[in-house]
Amino acid sequence: MACTLNATLRGRSMNVFSEKYLPLSKWTATTSINNDTHFLVTYTYTDAHGHVTRVGLQGVNNRMPVEMSTDDLRDSDKWHMGWV
Repeated sequence: MACTLNATLRGRSMNVFSEKYLPLSKWTATTSINNDTHFLVTYTYTDAHGHVTRVGLQGVNNRMPVEMSTDDLRDSDKWHMGWV
């Protein structure tokens, strides 16, 4: 609920997801990264408190790895949940 509220306050929508279901989840980039737009989350990095802070993605077509912050995945201007 807090993520949804913050997204509304900023005036833009954000992807809301559970850290528990991030591994092997599917994502679509709004712009091509390494000539790929479809990705799978292959691993997650957690902080000392057990919260996921970074994710590792793998391109579906070219198998190139990409690492980024979970904040980037929450930005719906850059990423869509699922394969679109």
